[in-house]
Amino acid sequence: MNRSSLKLVPLGRVLLAIGLALIGGVAIVRAFAEEPLGWRDPATGITYGAPEISTVHDDMTYVLALAAGFNITDARTLQTWNQLVDSEALPGAVVSYTNGGGAFYTPPNSQTVCGGTAITHSQVIWPRWGDVTITDSVTTRFGPYSPFFHFPHIQGPRAASEIGALRAWGWGDTPTLNAYEAYAWGRDGVANSTVLQATCRYTRSVSITTTIAAGSLAAFGTYLHTLADGYSHLDCITALDALGLPWATHTTPPIDDSVPACDYYPRTPAADDVHGREFYTYTDSIRTVDALRHVYQELTARSLGREGVYVPIGLDTVVSGTQTLSDTIAAFVQTWDFDQPQARRAYADQLATHIQALSRTSIKRVYLPIVLR
Repeated sequence: MNRSSLKLVPLGRVLLAIGLALIGGVAIVRAFAEEPLGWRDPATGITYGAPEISTVHDDMTYVLALAAGFNITDARTLQTWNQLVDSEALPGAVVSYTNGGGAFYTPPNSQTVCGGTAITHSQVIWPRWGDVTITDSVTTRFGPYSPFFHFPHIQGPRAASEIGALRAWGWGDTPTLNAYEAYAWGRDGVANSTVLQATCRYTRSVSITTTIAAGSLAAFGTYLHTLADGYSHLDCITALDALGLPWATHTTPPIDDSVPACDYYPRTPAADDVHGREFYTYTDSIRTVDALRHVYQELTARSLGREGVYVPIGLDTVVSGTQTLSDTIAAFVQTWDFDQPQARRAYADQLATHIQALSRTSIKRVYLPIVLR
């Protein structure tokens, strides 16, 4: 793709250009689905009724950041920017939080990229511009970057260009976040059209325009969210890869043919659905444990290399009673079901208190002077 042909435009103008997309029938992208638990502003402790959050992305990120050696302020920053990938904006009594400030390219012409007639691909199925809340949040679950941020490949030949690109940007190894856009069109007048029913699906490579600075804690928190989502959606991504789809999304039977690893009804979440089974004693909960352990691995590396003030706690270190840090990660995931997020939050709060009470070793950093010739 020759990027010189792409033009960045505010999303409001895109909406005027393409009109409102179909609202019903297409599954909302959710990894580690929002639980029945409101957002709690880490700066004030005030809990809001909305939006609902994921305790994996929100509460446990804070705990793991503390264990990795970050100070409270930086741990809160990582927690907030992790959750913002889904929420886009969060309320606060002192400040409000948002990851807006980005921009989108002009969508391609469906007839040009798909061929056929104007009627064949006249219905915009994806992106769902009409459902976008923050019009300049590039992580929106309804925009063209949605599968890149929420259904990333974390293994296989596409991992380097997806989670690898996010990691390089999150660490600041590159100033540019190289990604891809996803589009889908269908025949006009067909009700409940979904990505799987589309007559044409199309992707193109782009560099994302965002005000999130590469290498910042905000960028790193964004990367951690996407890394965890890659575990959450791993089986679904694998299943749709096998079907030859260019990107993954949830399926909604009976509108779609059933793809068990992807079947999900976001408006009626349940403790035994594809995301509910990521908690409690279900086999799928192992993916959640693995995700959090991988997130912790990245947090410890970042702490040691950059902002950390304490040496990270080892996974085999006892942090609560007789529980090691590794034990607490498993207990957080597997003790309560999806419908018990209050218990997970209370447990995370206890862990944060225990971790802060531990005797920690400060990281000793050596700063060598620059020798000028």
